[in-house]
Amino acid sequence: MNYNFKTTNQPLSFGLAMLAGIGLIMMLIVLFAGAFVTEPQGNLLLFLFLGGLGFLILGVVGWVAVVQPHKHFDDINQPLDDGHGHAPSTEHAIALTDAEHSVTAADPHTAHH
Repeated sequence: MNYNFKTTNQPLSFGLAMLAGIGLIMMLIVLFAGAFVTEPQGNLLLFLFLGGLGFLILGVVGWVAVVQPHKHFDDINQPLDDGHGHAPSTEHAIALTDAEHSVTAADPHTAHH
């Protein structure tokens, strides 16, 4: 039997994501329980819901402060360096010839089938 024990390289960001997730789960459980609980426990549920909301906000704000995704924005229009020591080229696009794109006027339905 194979076991796969994965570890994270960034335990702080993982912990903050877990904190936000726990807050979200806590809020959902409180909302579900609130549908079945009578009035005297309402203050306790409100306290637990606000605690979950606090965990969620703290986790998200902490994650944004640590990871800073706005500084590491991936622009899809910029090609990624392929690691071979040269800049990305357009040689594949240039290699297409006009003969590959030409369509005869006599029978346009036979092209590229």
